[in-house]
Order: sequence, then C-alpha cells, then structure tokens
Amino acid sequence: MENAFSYVTEAQPRMQGGDSRYNRLAQVQMFREANPDLELEAKTKKVTEKLSESMNVIANEPSLAFFRIQEHVRKCLPQLAETKHEVQDLQQKVQGASFDAEYAANAVHEMHKSSSHFTSIQDLLKNSMFLKQQIDYEQNRSSKGDSKPQVSAKTGQPKKESEMDSVVH
Repeated sequence: MENAFSYVTEAQPRMQGGDSRYNRLAQVQMFREANPDLELEAKTKKVTEKLSESMNVIANEPSLAFFRIQEHVRKCLPQLAETKHEVQDLQQKVQGASFDAEYAANAVHEMHKSSSHFTSIQDLLKNSMFLKQQIDYEQNRSSKGDSKPQVSAKTGQPKKESEMDSVVH
C-alpha cells in the first residue's frame, strides 16, 4: 500500500484578486488524502472562488465608483467651465439689453407725459403766426396809405391814433 498521504501538486488555474492565501495553501497541499472526493473538492473550490471574487468586488467597488466619478469630472470639467463663462457673458449682454430697453421705455413714457406741453406749444405757435399775419397785413395797408381804421388785436376795437403812433415807432 502506498502512503495514505500524497504530496501531489497539480497546476490549478489562478483566481482573481485577494485569493493569494488560498493559492498558496492549494499549492502547498502537504497532507492530502490519497482518495479525495473529487466532486466535493470541485464544489468547494467553486464556492471558494465565488466567495473570493465577491469579496474582491465588495472591497473594490467603492474605489471603482470613485475612480469613475473622478474620470467623469476630469473629462467634463473643462467643458463645464467654458459653458459657465459663455453663460456669464450672455447674462451680461442680456442685462445690458434689458437696461437699454427699460431706458427706452421710460423715455417713451416721458414723451407721452409731455404731449400736453407740445399741444400747448402748438397752440401758441398758431396764435403767434396769426398775430404775425395781422401785423404784416396792417403794415402793408398803412404803407399803401389806406385810411381805414386799424383794429386792435386784443380788444377787437378800432385803434386810436395814439396807439397807432406807438406801434409805428
């Protein structure tokens, strides 16, 4: 009969990540039974691999997430900063246009308020033009030598000779 224990080391496939202790123990295999239950060993190995892989994923998942976030920020930050500057420039232009529009609206409102003044000025100009035409007419008439009595613009009465002398001089 051969030894009850064998020192056989088989080449096993490498597993991922943090299972180096398992690999070391599996390679050393000092006291293995001579007739191992191959099905049980395969199942145990599969469970151990899955457990090791799960532990590795759980241990590295937060750091992987932070790495992805850092990568995303590093790629998007320059474009985001450029967009921010463009938005600030547009905001200044819009604010300037808004102030201009507000100023123009106030000017139009003030012009509407002053329409009564313009109406008053227009009436005064019409009145002054009428008076100027009367004066010109009277001067033309007096230069031709007509002896018709002159009419006062204020009263509508014929002017006295003393008023006519003061107007001529």
